[in-house]
Amino acid sequence: MALPRTLRMFNVFVDGVSFVDQALELKLPKIAMKTEEYTGAGMLGPVKLLKAIEALEIEHTYNGPIKEIVAGFGAEKHDASLLRFMGSYSEEGSGTDQAVEITVRGRHNEFDQGDAKAGENGNWKVKSDLTYYKQTVNGEVWLEIDVVHKIFIVMGVDRLAAHRKNIGL
Repeated sequence: MALPRTLRMFNVFVDGVSFVDQALELKLPKIAMKTEEYTGAGMLGPVKLLKAIEALEIEHTYNGPIKEIVAGFGAEKHDASLLRFMGSYSEEGSGTDQAVEITVRGRHNEFDQGDAKAGENGNWKVKSDLTYYKQTVNGEVWLEIDVVHKIFIVMGVDRLAAHRKNIGL
């Protein structure tokens, strides 16, 4: 019997610096294809045509401002900051664990400093716009997206290889 996987522990690294015990929460990137409905003459209904990938972003929350993250705020380079999530999931039905690593590159473009209340831990939220995303599960790359370098690999299949070849790349 399979039971739901539970995130037991996680760590966040920003530009190689570990924030174990300081990172409170991550809103991992939503991965979605941008599509457009098309209904041609004589078609019974619409077909969703692939156009691109939706914009990628990640939100990460800490209990107060962090110097290393503020240092990358509004950087000129689109991939100035490297953020890595490492999670350990368990499935109690089988007693197995699963290592999930998500590596992203982008820049920190929004800080939500939350409310300041004496005697309470804060919620300092950072939103980072991304141009690179890679998801690895138990050492196997499941998904890799590099918007600038035209890389889109899903479960080992390079979905843009023919298109790069067609334009001489």
